[in-house]
Amino acid sequence: MSLETVALATAALLAWVALVHVILASGVRLGELVWAGQQPRLLDPELRLRSLLFALMLLASAWVLTMATGVVSSVIPGRWMQSATFGVTAFLSVGVLYSLFRGSTWERMLFAPIMATGALLAGWLTFLA
Repeated sequence: MSLETVALATAALLAWVALVHVILASGVRLGELVWAGQQPRLLDPELRLRSLLFALMLLASAWVLTMATGVVSSVIPGRWMQSATFGVTAFLSVGVLYSLFRGSTWERMLFAPIMATGALLAGWLTFLA
């Protein structure tokens, strides 16, 4: 399997997690899926805003991964791409730690492995490629 295929699959999965957060931020009453299940039904306005911001960061991470591997043409100059992939590594790593230690069952079992895959790919692109 090529690096481009892995990046595309990872980006699609990150976009799926982002879509879940956007749906919950829009008012769907399944708040127990995210933010450690703090709101079992409708998310509070603060958590809805956090979900929306988290979704935007996930989409940006997916975008950087596809650019760094050449799946899409890069708008980030080459000298800044390493910084961008490092930022994605850090963001997704923190997301994995939060999901594993404070997350709901969905976050621990589904979202954490997806973000871990993205963090590993971004870390590999940052430090080894």
